Amino acid sequence: MTDASETPAAKRRRLRWISLAEFIAVAGLVIAGASYWDSHRERERTDTARPASVPLLLTATANGSRATLTLKPARSDAVVQTQTLIFPTAVRADAVEITGDARLEAGWIEAGVRKAVPASGDAHPPRLPVGIVTVFVENGAMQRDAAVYYVGYTMHDRLLRGRAVALEGITLVRRTPETKLRAVVDARWAAALQ
Repeated sequence: MTDASETPAAKRRRLRWISLAEFIAVAGLVIAGASYWDSHRERERTDTARPASVPLLLTATANGSRATLTLKPARSDAVVQTQTLIFPTAVRADAVEITGDARLEAGWIEAGVRKAVPASGDAHPPRLPVGIVTVFVENGAMQRDAAVYYVGYTMHDRLLRGRAVALEGITLVRRTPETKLRAVVDARWAAALQ
């Protein structure tokens, strides 16, 4: 509402200030929108530059006596921090926790395999299911992987010390949630013994 006593020059001046205030408000909105768009585009560029996370695949190398398997990621850019190995309950009830030096030792399972597998001839399952939870760093980010692997092994007689387990290697069976690893490992071992 305008004052009737307002002069035309005062009215033009008032309208000019309103126009200037509106212009500043619109300019502020344009700048804020451009800033939002720029940050959104930058985030998109960062996301596309980062490679997608690929599930971890472990490989194994047996030492000369086949008493130890050295475990390592198939990809060289993944660095193992810790591992938890879960064996069938009949072979070893407790899990083995490893920091840094990823490996599987025959001594961890030898007594349990001797008890669980019949001593007659070579009638034993050639693979032992093992759940492996690996915490690793890849592309600067800490990640976690849980999977069931088969550990290939053979048994041979030793003079005066019973049968020994020799480790052959590992193969991926399936990815499994950590909370279900023990159950999957036990079920696979029970099926192998039948």
